Amino acid sequence: MQTLDSTVKWFNKTEGRDKICKVLQYGSRFLMWHLKTNSGNEQLSNQFKNLFQSTRDARKLFRLAKSLNELQTIIDKFGQNCKNPQEQVAKALNILTRVWFLLYWLFDNLSVLSSIKFTTSDPKPLQKKAMTFWFIAILTNLVDTIRQLVVNFQYIQQNKSNQSAQQQVQNKKNQNIALYLNLIKIFGDLMPAGQGSEFFPKVLKINLNDGVIGLGGLISGAIAAYQAY
Repeated sequence: MQTLDSTVKWFNKTEGRDKICKVLQYGSRFLMWHLKTNSGNEQLSNQFKNLFQSTRDARKLFRLAKSLNELQTIIDKFGQNCKNPQEQVAKALNILTRVWFLLYWLFDNLSVLSSIKFTTSDPKPLQKKAMTFWFIAILTNLVDTIRQLVVNFQYIQQNKSNQSAQQQVQNKKNQNIALYLNLIKIFGDLMPAGQGSEFFPKVLKINLNDGVIGLGGLISGAIAAYQAY
């Protein structure tokens, strides 16, 4: 019963539902590609294509006005006091990441409003801008995650023989597990963001197929769903 209660509460959270939809979205995208490329099952592939597009559009509607959440986070971060240069760097990177995500949500919202004909703008350039800001946000988050891992490793090495600091050392090790998961999630998100922003095809001259994009998003979504649970 306790597991059921936790699961129901998880589904009732907006973030939890979004992550389940993300798993469906990118899982369907991967299966759409796999069935078409490796099985030749066009009919089933098209069914998963419809599921992919529907969950993608549903998630976009869920995210309307989410930029306001980021704005509140940025305001709160600016109000925080930093005790040392290390905390100042962490604060700056965190604020930068939230700014990029704010712009991502903003253009993502404008794109979906254009797609449903609420506005007359062309959704394609708006979506490209959204994906570009998402890609930048992911890269900034990657830098911050690596920074946190380096700081934790330094603390662990410096205090591994200090008996009075063993609880903090264990806390840092536990934090590192979460950071490793974040790294996998970040690299998964880089696949759709890098392709959607056209960074991969235009800069790196790599054109990712729906299978790679779907698998990356699926892995990221599964980790995010687990973390939200």
